[in-house]
Amino acid sequence: MEPAGIIAIAVLILFSLAGLLLVSLSMPGTFVIFLGACLYNLIRGSMAVSLAILTGLLVLALLGEVLEYILGMKLAQKRGTSGPAVIGAIVGGLVGTFAGVPVPVLGSVIGLFLGVFLGAFTVELVLKKDFTAAFYSAMGAFYGRLGAVFVKILIGVAMIAIIFLGI
Repeated sequence: MEPAGIIAIAVLILFSLAGLLLVSLSMPGTFVIFLGACLYNLIRGSMAVSLAILTGLLVLALLGEVLEYILGMKLAQKRGTSGPAVIGAIVGGLVGTFAGVPVPVLGSVIGLFLGVFLGAFTVELVLKKDFTAAFYSAMGAFYGRLGAVFVKILIGVAMIAIIFLGI
């Protein structure tokens, strides 16, 4: 394999792994995977990953973002989480993610899920003034986020498989 091919595959692998890591942090990592496929083509100087595959990857990346949002909300609401508590979960997740940054890799993941729980719990406790209802609702937000991230990771893995099968 020529040097450009080695560099291209290394970039693709790096972007694929980074994309999966970002997805696990509830960030748009599927677009990083898509970008890795585009860079692979640029480095190779050819359309090794075809336009049809790139289009399919872009659709999957967009679908992943939409599904993450919808699933997160629907799974939380199914467990009785109110609209304001869903917003509390989102804010808590963001705060938790950044608060966990000093602890490499796992700090952000733990911070995200703990923040989602605490954000929803705090809002529900203020609104409902019932510890049990707030806890149950916060668990719904937690499960919703967990399910949404799991689905998005599956989409990311599928994207990577499609890329490598395409080349």
